[in-house]
This record gives sequence, C-alpha cells and structure tokens, in this order.
Amino acid sequence: MVGERRSNGKVKTCHVHDMLHVFCKNKAAEENFFQEIKRFEQVTYSPSNPALENYRRLCIHSRVLNYISSKPFGPRVRTFLCFSSEEIILQAEHISSIPGAFRLLRVLDAKPISFTRFPTDLAQLVHLRYLVLSSNFKVLPAAISSLWNMQTLIVETSSRTLEFKGDIWKMIQLRHLKTNASTSLPGPLAKSRKNKDDSLINANLRTISTIAPECCREDVFARAPNLKKLGIRGRLAKLLDTKGTSSLFDSLGKLDYLENLKLLNDVFPQPPSEGKLPTLPQRYKFPPKLKKLTLADTLLDWKHMTTLGMLESLEILKLKDSAFKGEWWQPEDGGFRALKVLHIGRTDLVSWHASTHHFPRLRSLTLRHCSSLEEVPFGLADVSSLHIIDMYCTTKSAAASARKIQQHKKKMQGEADQQTTKGNGFKLSIYPPDQDQ
Repeated sequence: MVGERRSNGKVKTCHVHDMLHVFCKNKAAEENFFQEIKRFEQVTYSPSNPALENYRRLCIHSRVLNYISSKPFGPRVRTFLCFSSEEIILQAEHISSIPGAFRLLRVLDAKPISFTRFPTDLAQLVHLRYLVLSSNFKVLPAAISSLWNMQTLIVETSSRTLEFKGDIWKMIQLRHLKTNASTSLPGPLAKSRKNKDDSLINANLRTISTIAPECCREDVFARAPNLKKLGIRGRLAKLLDTKGTSSLFDSLGKLDYLENLKLLNDVFPQPPSEGKLPTLPQRYKFPPKLKKLTLADTLLDWKHMTTLGMLESLEILKLKDSAFKGEWWQPEDGGFRALKVLHIGRTDLVSWHASTHHFPRLRSLTLRHCSSLEEVPFGLADVSSLHIIDMYCTTKSAAASARKIQQHKKKMQGEADQQTTKGNGFKLSIYPPDQDQ
C-alpha cells in the first residue's frame, strides 16, 4: 500500500497491511530466518545462542549497546537493521564488533549508531551491497573502495565536509552515493586512450549527492555518463567562476540524462551577503533533461527566475530557505511551461504577481515560512490544473487570499462536478489553523 507520495505524485514509501506484516514476521521467526529485538523487551543476550547461527535477518530496536557488547556471532546473517529511536555512540573498543560478528552481510543499516572513527574492518565485508553509516569523521579511507559489490552507500556525518579517499571508480557496481556533507571525490586515474572508455567508466552510477563544487569537473562526470541525480553543496560561487571562457558549471550541461539537480550553498562562516550568488548560468548551460531543481541559501534576486522559467523540461522547482531574496516578484509571460510543482521556503518576499500565463500547468504550490507575503496571487485561481496549496507559518492576509482562491475554485467547479471528481478536487492546507480565520 502507498504510504507517501513525492511532490510529482510518484510513490515515495509503501508498506504492507498490518496483519500481513505480523504474519510475515512471526512466520520468519518460527523458521529462525528473522530475529527482531523489540523496544523495552527483556532480552537475554547470549553470544552462544544457537538460534542466532541460523538467522539471516536481524533487526534491533533497543538496547543496542548491550547486544553489541555481548559479542554476538551470526555466520549466516545477511541483513543487519538498527531502528533505535536514540543515537548510540559506539566507542572504539566496539567499533569492529559488527563486521567481526557478521561476515556475510549484504545489507547494513546502522544509521542510529554513531561511529567515532571509520570501522576499517568493514572493508572485509566484500558482500556488502547496501550500507548506511552515521559518524563524525571527515574522511572515508581508501579501504572502502575494496567493497566492489557495493550498490548504495549512504554516509551521514556531523562534519560539514567529507573527503572520499577511496577510488570510487573501482566500485563498479555502485549506483547511489549519498552524503549530507560537502564531499570531495578523487579524480579519475591518469587517463590513457586504452582505458578511457572502459575501466574508468561507471555506467551504473545514477546518484551522487552531495559533492563539493570543486569536484564538478568534466573528467569526473565523463566517468558517470548515466547520472540522473546530482547534489552539489559548498560555496557555489566557485561553480560559477569563469576561467577563460568556461566555468565548472559548464560540465553539468554535458550530463545528458541528469533529471534531478540540487544546489545547496554554504554561506557559513562568511557573512550571508558574501556567499550570495550574483547570477545564474545561461539557460543552455543547464542539463538538457532537467526535471527537478532545488536551490537553498543562494540569495538570488527574483529577476533570475526568468532563466529558470526557460528550462523546457522543468517540472518541479523547490526554492528552499533563502534561495531567493527580494520583496517583489513579477514572472515573465511564457515561462515555466512544464512546471507542475512549486515550493517556496523562507523568504522576505512581500508582493508576488502571477496568473495562468505564468504557470499554465501548475498542480501544487507550497509556501513555508513566507512571513512577509501579503497574498497568494488570485490569478492562480484560473490555473485549471492547480489542485493543492499548502501553507505553513505564513501571514493571515496570505491565508485569507488562499481561501478566496479555494472559494473561486469551488464556484467554477460546481457541486455536480465535485461529486463526479471526488478525491480530485482542490485541497487547501493552512498551518497553524488560526491563520485561516
């Protein structure tokens, strides 16, 4: 069953019915296939438990340190999942416990467990395909590139930067590399005509997020020709700096299959005004098939929205906190011909003028922390495709204007039409609800 949907309407999460879920867990436990350590459950941890030697799936919700310190041994365990609600800091003496106990792991999701240093023993788990780590370290050692079966690697760190010292191009099965820090990737090995089109190209790589602007070079992206998702985090001004006749951003335009691009500007520690992007690249420099674009902390002037409006394939535009700055926005006619989803985060925008000529296919509008916005443009009421307006912590006047759009939609739709299109009508969400008075 569908749990959540993405902004474009596609499925984000799904789940099975509760009864089926319980049945599957019980049946798997009966056959010693799956063990679940539940919250607050009184468990007697025994490293010599013979049943553990048969388990292939292990899921732990609580008392994680008790379990790890008991030195368990699961020679057949393929999946280790940790869903603790609290962060567990794993001390140095226990860091090697997980890779030492479960040699045949294919899936390791240890997000709640914070490693004080990278567990080098992980490099011995050559069967790993899916790995989620939390840490405070700033470097991923070269040993990680020996995990040649790895398909998904997710690293969350408290550090603002992360250096990937491993040779990512040797991880030929890697499909998704995700971090929350500005990650520096190693460049490809010295190129030779003999191996340029073979051994150094990872045709499986689909996601890289988030990497430092300095890594956005043509020789790097040439090794990942089928990239679909790319996140860039750091001082984005470096991405736009022109050296001669080109900039690092130019290499993005050669990613023919890129559909999702995130540009996250790090303005810390310099003053925000110094981290502001002066402009955007010209339209033709963006990836040709770009469908989703996210901007954050770029502090752009609203006049630069004209460039984004000319991106012919753009369907989803998310302007996170401080993406744009300025009190007035008047879009130009003829732009955003394919845009379906518009998200505007924290901004000082006061006056916004728009109509169906500016967003002819808009389906969903989200406004979050737009604390200065006077009103939602009433002209959007004539956009026939607009079905959702979601407002969070905005002004009372903006909430009132959204209610007027809702009333206009209902009037145009008519009672009979609402009955025949049940579930497809206009939906307005305002929080906190007292702003809707």
